Amino acid sequence: MTAAETSDREFWDARYRENGQIWSGEPNEALVREVSGLAPGRALELGCGEGGDAVWLARQGWRVTATDISGVALARAEEHAARAGA
Repeated sequence: MTAAETSDREFWDARYRENGQIWSGEPNEALVREVSGLAPGRALELGCGEGGDAVWLARQGWRVTATDISGVALARAEEHAARAGA
């Protein structure tokens, strides 16, 4: 891992650690508009944050792989998915 990657990870981990929920937990309106009506398939979400989009997709029947540079954000996304039953 490069120094820049470490710095980015530290920045985002600190941002999530220092704040409660950063994002709304709701899916992005543009995502909903674009995929509504599509047959569920596979989705890869890069930079998933706290998982709002990934959880919504999973609840719509999509098979989602979500990742983020922040381990703190990923832990929150996992908690969000568990609460949503996704």
